[in-house]
Amino acid sequence: MYQIWLMIFALAGLTLSTYLWKKKSRKEKLVCVIGKDCSKVIDSKYGTMFGIDNILIGALYYIFIFAASLVSIFFPLIFPQGIFHLAILIISGMALLFSTYLSFIQVAVLKELCEYCLASALINLIIFLIIIF
Repeated sequence: MYQIWLMIFALAGLTLSTYLWKKKSRKEKLVCVIGKDCSKVIDSKYGTMFGIDNILIGALYYIFIFAASLVSIFFPLIFPQGIFHLAILIISGMALLFSTYLSFIQVAVLKELCEYCLASALINLIIFLIIIF
């Protein structure tokens, strides 16, 4: 029943994404403990991919993981375990690679850390590890 853990971490990621979306849409400054200015990271040119805000991409990813886990538990015949496992493995692997890339951008290019972004990357890593193990 690893899907329960996936749902828990997907909800954590979705909560984080929702918080960031609300702050960004209200143009409120993010309070950061480890970085000086999280808004500098979130509002940078790297804050979007193909014209879509990374926060929205993250929220959609977490919704997908949550929904796929829920369907897998309650409707296993519709979403067989082999297909479920392969689909979320590929998608979560892509999300982890994207998070790793964005974390590198924070350190190497922007020279600014965003703890919310790093927390999201950690959640993505945990989701990926749950799927692998």
